[in-house]
Amino acid sequence: MVFMDRARGAFYLENEKMTYAFAVRAPELTEHLWFGARTGHDLPCGQQITSGEAHAVQYPVPDGGYVNRDQIPQEFHQSYAGDFGEPSLLIERADGVRRMDFCYEGYELPEQKPELPGMPQVRADENGRTLLVHYSAGGIRMTQHYTVYDDCSAVVRSVTLENRTSEPVILRRCASFAFSLLPQEFRDMPAGRSEWQAVYLAGGSGSEGNVQRGDLDRGTFSIGSRRGVSSASLNPFLAVVTPQTTETSGPAYGVNLVWSGSFTIRAEITANRNLRLSGGLDDTDFAWRLGPGETFRSPEAVLTYSEEGLSGMSREFHTLYRRHLIPRQFVFRPRPVVINHWEATRFRFTGEQLRRVIDAAAEVPGIDAFILDDGWFGAREDSTSSLGDWVVNEEKLGGSLQELSDYVHARGMQFGLWFEPEMISKDSALYRAHPDWVIRTPDAEPLTGRDQLVLDLANPAVVDSLAESVQAILRETRIEIVKWDCNRDLSEGFSPYLPPDRQAEQSVRQTLGFYALCEKLVRGNPEILFEGCASGGSRFDAGMLYYFPQIWTSDQTDAPARTFIQYGMSMCYPLSAQSCHVTSSPNRRAAHRTPLAARADIAMLGAFGYELDLSAMEPEARAELPKQIGAYRTDVQLILKGDLYRLASPAEGNYFAFELVRPDRTEAKITVMRELELFNRTRLRLCPQGLEPDACYRCPELDLRMQGRSWMHVGFLPRFTPGDFQTAVYHFVKE
Repeated sequence: MVFMDRARGAFYLENEKMTYAFAVRAPELTEHLWFGARTGHDLPCGQQITSGEAHAVQYPVPDGGYVNRDQIPQEFHQSYAGDFGEPSLLIERADGVRRMDFCYEGYELPEQKPELPGMPQVRADENGRTLLVHYSAGGIRMTQHYTVYDDCSAVVRSVTLENRTSEPVILRRCASFAFSLLPQEFRDMPAGRSEWQAVYLAGGSGSEGNVQRGDLDRGTFSIGSRRGVSSASLNPFLAVVTPQTTETSGPAYGVNLVWSGSFTIRAEITANRNLRLSGGLDDTDFAWRLGPGETFRSPEAVLTYSEEGLSGMSREFHTLYRRHLIPRQFVFRPRPVVINHWEATRFRFTGEQLRRVIDAAAEVPGIDAFILDDGWFGAREDSTSSLGDWVVNEEKLGGSLQELSDYVHARGMQFGLWFEPEMISKDSALYRAHPDWVIRTPDAEPLTGRDQLVLDLANPAVVDSLAESVQAILRETRIEIVKWDCNRDLSEGFSPYLPPDRQAEQSVRQTLGFYALCEKLVRGNPEILFEGCASGGSRFDAGMLYYFPQIWTSDQTDAPARTFIQYGMSMCYPLSAQSCHVTSSPNRRAAHRTPLAARADIAMLGAFGYELDLSAMEPEARAELPKQIGAYRTDVQLILKGDLYRLASPAEGNYFAFELVRPDRTEAKITVMRELELFNRTRLRLCPQGLEPDACYRCPELDLRMQGRSWMHVGFLPRFTPGDFQTAVYHFVKE
């Protein structure tokens, strides 16, 4: 709900677990009061508004006094007004003036959350309430958007700027959110340690989502991407915690951007030790020309809070995304178990080979779908040609695409197809016809990646042409699943379509063009399940989840390596959004020899499937697949709806362990992997979480029955088959 204390000028956005509060203290000042555990409506205002240091810049306020804006925690921060921290707004007028003193104008409580045109957005639904707070300065109107939810501890924020003047202005920074956390004091904190720590996800292609944790101290810490995609290097997620925060206890604040392009998130410790957080579009080379009468809207940012540690923070993100972001028609529907031929054939295949793979898959009870991967179009025999030419190679397939689809459907499976719509090969009919449709620097050879160029999606004609060529395939063929790939980053910041004074908008407009393409193809075909992919997990973000209910988490499919990746991505994103497949052993990217059962147990912690050459498998191994699929189907509701508790991190020891608990707490499942079999070492004791303390739970794998409180405090010692990279799965059923 949203509560307004008119006497104090204070706003409270709250639910049973959380309060987010701020107050308008003067027309030019909006003081952030609190974000955290639920409070009353009696928070003191003006505690941070003082004259400050004798030599501070004194900003006048209407009562005739002065304040030191540099020390005040605010809902947005402006430059050139005595505030020397990281600004959340940078606007330049036509006359070069960059100081703009935004004054409070009023607020609205709309019946429905306003739509965010052309961008992904969190739905308000019946559980959300939105507050709009209006400010103005020199003819520029700014609106801060806030949405709070009854069913999760989260606030969604964004900003709208409207130019009501007769001249253009230039936006050089427009953060989606800004707020401050006040200094903390801990008696047991070692001398010299920071009061706050940052937790974020770093890595690269094949090693996405590695959890990093480090102290925050005076100055600005930032993470971001300038790759044109959210990137595998740094995910658009940041948590701030205290040194005492663990997975299960202590305060944890999380921020995540609903954006799939370049971004920046900043954490700054100020002179008076406030922690300022802000973030949004990357502003390294950003300048948006906002003409008279035009409006600019920032992407949304999701802010969460939990007193139950990092796992608690993650559960708040998961709840919000499952209930209010991921497409409703898929979010709680069991996903098809798929087989992809890529591992078996790569680019070079024949229709006869594909039909052998399809026949082998059809003989495995429980496989729901066959995915035709790269190589089905144009003259595509390797990565050097034909991207952009979405014309079926019937000679290679041994018939039409519809005939292949019919062959798959006749064997009781759905048919899926791979596309890479945003990219183009130099060796393609489309490039020869439209060399001006690629992102490239004038008078220089365009830079390639994976032998391909990037189509200029800032150009509406490119978006329309792409949408029509892909839509033609979807119209003419019975297709239930689409895998949407994106195999390179954006390296050149020049659009042949945009005029010179708008080139600094190129990166943002490229992402907006991608969303326009998604609107036409993904939302235009709501019955088709679209899976996102970007050279693995290089575009795994909340913006993608608005369109794609699941995303290929990484091209690294080695199960031990995947435990690090899936552990990290679960910090923000639900397991049902992570596409995870069983592949061959030894793995082609990591030479581990991992048992088939272990590979399946780890892949079952997400949208499950196989990328194996079934015809080359030993009969004994193939006989295990129906059992694995049956086990997955038994537990699939835990993947789709369960509350996640991370019990052991592979980065901190020899074990990985996830627990999933049904929301009604009638059932739980723990999956644990022991990486190496080590002798004379301390064994892992696992203590389940989230059970009803007084209820009795039976674990059939241990043949043991105990009260929930006994399981949670005493736990158990998992048992493993001898050898490295072994897994074990335990179920807990309420009696």
